[in-house]
Amino acid sequence: MRYDDAHQTSVFTGNVVVTKGTLVLRAATVDVRQAPDGYQYATAIAAPGQLATFQQQLDTAPGQPSQTMDGAAQRIEYDGKTDVVTFRGQAMLSRLVDGKLTDRSQGNVIAYNQITDVFTVEGGAQGATATNPGGRVRVMLSPQATTPASSAPTSPPALKITPKMGAQP
Repeated sequence: MRYDDAHQTSVFTGNVVVTKGTLVLRAATVDVRQAPDGYQYATAIAAPGQLATFQQQLDTAPGQPSQTMDGAAQRIEYDGKTDVVTFRGQAMLSRLVDGKLTDRSQGNVIAYNQITDVFTVEGGAQGATATNPGGRVRVMLSPQATTPASSAPTSPPALKITPKMGAQP
């Protein structure tokens, strides 16, 4: 690890694991920078022939299934100010619900906004793999579970007629 206090940067090399809350980055090299406004930025770079990985447990309401986002790419960039994670080169991003794969996207570049849960995928030669030599975008999305009928909105209760207060016969 090399830390530069004047520039607020840290460079980690080797079998690097960076954890921030439930976010975990794994790579051969990770460069972390803190901006003057306090936000952190990280760039994870994979070893030749390998992929850097990203994993984050998503917040879910009590009683709801757990959700995890798993990603991999040759380069992963994390922007702490916008909460956007960008995967570059052989990029893949998957959503697991209770450990089961529900959504997966593959391409050259994937930008995932953790706040809005919106992602974009771009194709290109850098995204090429043995099973996708053209680097074409591939996306598999599963339908979201519907709301059970018991929690569907109901009509308001009927109005009740009450005698006037203070009325005299």
